[in-house]
Amino acid sequence: MRNRITAAVCALVLIGCGPGVTYLDESRQATGVKVGEVTSDSAIIWTRVTASAGRRADGTVIRGRPEKTEPGEEIVQLDPRDLQGSVPGAEGRVRVRYDDNVNFFDPVQTEWAGVGAESDFTHHIKLDGLKPSTVYYFEVETSSVDGTIIHKPVNGRFETAPPPNQYADVMFTAVTGQANRDHDAEDGFKIYKSMLDLTPKFIVPTGDTVYYDSDAPLATSIELARFHWHRMYSFPSLVRFHLSVPGYWEKDDHDSYHNDNWPGMSREYMGTFSWEQGLQVYAEQVPMSDLPYRTFRWGKGLQVWIVEGRDFRSPNSIADGPDKSIWGSQQKSWLMETLLASNADWKVLVSPTPIVGPDRSNKADNHANKAFQHEGDEFRGWAAANLPDNFFIVCGDRHWQYHSVHPGTGVQEFSSGPATDEHAGGTPGEDTEYHRFHRVAGGFVSVSATKTLSASTIAFRLHNVDGGVEYEWSKSKEL
Repeated sequence: MRNRITAAVCALVLIGCGPGVTYLDESRQATGVKVGEVTSDSAIIWTRVTASAGRRADGTVIRGRPEKTEPGEEIVQLDPRDLQGSVPGAEGRVRVRYDDNVNFFDPVQTEWAGVGAESDFTHHIKLDGLKPSTVYYFEVETSSVDGTIIHKPVNGRFETAPPPNQYADVMFTAVTGQANRDHDAEDGFKIYKSMLDLTPKFIVPTGDTVYYDSDAPLATSIELARFHWHRMYSFPSLVRFHLSVPGYWEKDDHDSYHNDNWPGMSREYMGTFSWEQGLQVYAEQVPMSDLPYRTFRWGKGLQVWIVEGRDFRSPNSIADGPDKSIWGSQQKSWLMETLLASNADWKVLVSPTPIVGPDRSNKADNHANKAFQHEGDEFRGWAAANLPDNFFIVCGDRHWQYHSVHPGTGVQEFSSGPATDEHAGGTPGEDTEYHRFHRVAGGFVSVSATKTLSASTIAFRLHNVDGGVEYEWSKSKEL
């Protein structure tokens, strides 16, 4: 339904009305809005102009594990527009209005920016000059290319980080293993309501956010790879969550190309979809900084490191040794230098893959495996020597939850576990030398940093999919 906007309404909502301009009372942002990379003075808002207000409900249902062709077999390319959950994009324009007052008394407004098929109709809008420790309210507006049709805006909120010399209580969550084939609620995933109830300041999706190679349909083209993102982020539970919780995204193997991948890997059954296109799609679909590895400060109490485990790694299959790396020399140097330079009370490295483990003996793609033992030993030993009291690891990738302490160095790691109970499994079993807690089920991890007059405390909690706390561990330091 379309309504003509009156001059009074135009002035009220500041959408630049004029002769022949029509207001559409439905949004055209069916894949939601994501806020990312929030600092004390900046943020990035991501959106995508879509052809309709919601995901397709009546298309062909494809759910489960995909079949992979044998060498030489013809690959039949599906049209994602025919599939349930598809969200075709549309050419148009986007802009953002934002204010630190919910009534938008003195909003800042960005310029209109056009979107097209070359970027999957997405756009990233950088907001600068924000105030620290401040809740900002925003509305993302979209329109037709010529501006004659204005769509209903989408509204949300986010909070900026405090300055690095000030304390502020903070809690964030981390998730992994988010397969469409195993989603456990009509509106997506139970964990998103559970996490939203906790009102986290931010989330870190640690990777395997979608599964190109093991979640039907197999991503045999860049269009089908994009479909995986459209289907996932048009789930109502994810749309609601990200309108009030910003994120710092990481990628892993399944949402970059293929299981256990490294740069340039190719699999014939992935059709025309390539590893290089995987990098392109990821950069389109999430709001993030230019460098895939980065660190974010949340006041005096907490600093978080986000690392990249695919772009710079050596092939998994080569012999281990000092030149074999997951992080690459530049990222590894940056990681150690910034960890040492930080004066935050608590330092948390969020890794797409395990660093402590233990992992299954047949795996060969992370620091808990023998395939990368040299770099794993190097970093664990360095962390024990240089960060003995206030450094911790949160990891994704594994389909079970755990709290592990490395027996040789004492480095501690908390695994978030998969997004659903249906996705759990594959554990090597409980290891009393490593594990302080071990649970084969879905859920998420929350991390909080709080302060009283006399102490600063960090706490790690492993939650089930309904939000209940299955395990808790904390540490305090006197101030």
